[in-house]
Amino acid sequence: VDFPSTSAMDPYKILGVPASQVKHPSDLDKVRQRAKKLYKRYASEKNKFQAKKVMEAFEMVQRNMKKIGEGAYKLLGRGRKERELDRHFNHQTKEIKKDRRVKRKLKQERKGEKRFHLPGDKERIPTGWRERQRRKKRRRQQMNKPKKPNVDVLQGLERLAAVLPQKTKFPKVVKLLYRWIKEYMNVDNREYVFRVLNDVTKLPFLAEDKEGRQDVICVFEYVLTYNSQWFEQDDKHRMIGRAWQLASVLWCQCFTDDAFTLSSTITKLNAVFALIEEHKSAVDSYLEEKQRKAARNEAKLEAKTEAKLEAKEEEALEAKLEELKANGKKAKLAEPVEPSSANGHVEPKQEASDGEDFFGGGCEDDDESSEEEECSEDDEVSEENKKEKSKANCIDLDSDAEGGEISSVEEEESVEIESSSDSEDLEMESFVFPVPHLEESLISLRKDFVHRCLFALFQNRGPLWARTKVDTFFQEVFYRRGCLDKEQQTQVEAWQARIKVLQKESEHKVGEANNILEAHRPVVDSRELRQVVDADSNAWSAKQTFDSREKSGARHVIR
Repeated sequence: VDFPSTSAMDPYKILGVPASQVKHPSDLDKVRQRAKKLYKRYASEKNKFQAKKVMEAFEMVQRNMKKIGEGAYKLLGRGRKERELDRHFNHQTKEIKKDRRVKRKLKQERKGEKRFHLPGDKERIPTGWRERQRRKKRRRQQMNKPKKPNVDVLQGLERLAAVLPQKTKFPKVVKLLYRWIKEYMNVDNREYVFRVLNDVTKLPFLAEDKEGRQDVICVFEYVLTYNSQWFEQDDKHRMIGRAWQLASVLWCQCFTDDAFTLSSTITKLNAVFALIEEHKSAVDSYLEEKQRKAARNEAKLEAKTEAKLEAKEEEALEAKLEELKANGKKAKLAEPVEPSSANGHVEPKQEASDGEDFFGGGCEDDDESSEEEECSEDDEVSEENKKEKSKANCIDLDSDAEGGEISSVEEEESVEIESSSDSEDLEMESFVFPVPHLEESLISLRKDFVHRCLFALFQNRGPLWARTKVDTFFQEVFYRRGCLDKEQQTQVEAWQARIKVLQKESEHKVGEANNILEAHRPVVDSRELRQVVDADSNAWSAKQTFDSREKSGARHVIR
């Protein structure tokens, strides 16, 4: 049955095949497969109309291919030369189909040749020799290229940590850090990540870039959730996690333009402020103890400096005394020798007295003799110590009991030293990131709460939907500011005072000028309308009303 609409139907559009691709009878196979596929789909959907339409479209394509002069519609027979040319063409097409390189080259030639053939040149079909030579050359170059050294995982993290403090490169490096954490972080190397993140929280430009804020939030939230068991071990780990969350995630969320995000951030900040209030006494005691230690250290340093100065003064005095002694010895050697007495015996007391009478140097000689005796005693003691040390070091190999005991003691000491060194190495490996004290984390938490979060909220209280939430939160912080430092308290007081000033400047009566058709001070029409109506006086007076907009104290005007 032929439908009247088939004359205007486009078969190629129905089948979804462009007409430019159906030029040869061999192209009908693709059209046939497409028609079968569409027919099966419409048959499964029970859409008989569309299925029949597909069949009619395929028949129309077949009719278009049966042109006059080809196939069964050929008018004249083919000649001998035509058949020879066909045979040569068919053979050539078979050869081309076998060789992929030739097919690729012919496709390139269809698009346009790179060089011009002069008349008389023979068209050379390429065999692919030059292409093979080029491939070999490329392989040699790739093999000879110096290979880049494989970067270790921790080395990559160190490189990222070195670039993170740069303000201009921070937004891009944070993305790379997030990718590194998601791909390479595990239980073994997480302490290296903690050390890097601890340095990142101290950066002042952490939340300046708008796009970088989201990456910072993703990094810290992923680390805190992935290592949640580590952060819940004890109070120190828990507190460092809260400090990182406040210094990074909550600070970045304070710049939000979403009302729900802002309200959730303020509730989290309230919880942090309650935590600061809870540990106020511990922080105060820790700071007092720290001040005491600092005072003790200063006193010790002063005592050390005084002792050093005294030692220097004593050394200077000793040097002067040695110079004086040397000068006295030289003077004695330069004196003339007196002839000895006949008996050859001189009483020492008389010599001493004579020396005292004439030179006044008897006491100096006594001092010199006493110092020489002390030096000799010190030399003897030092020699005895040296002998004892040499005995302790040099042990006879022939001795059995003593040498064996000493060697065993030395072996035990060496084993203890080795074990202690191994344990120290393990501790150094396991504690790459030393967890700060609870009080230190609380101090940093309090500092970031005021100087980062409250400052960001005060800056972003401009929109009307955020102003009420931020003002109420600042009011609560102002009333409970006793748990903060003195400097932080003065900062909170200044912010609260500024908020109150801004509130007073922007106060207005709600509902007065909200209507655009009504002025802030309504205009009262003072004109009187006189109407003369012949009717009952009661009916006329009931229709008259007073102006309700009259507020200025003037007389009521009757309309």
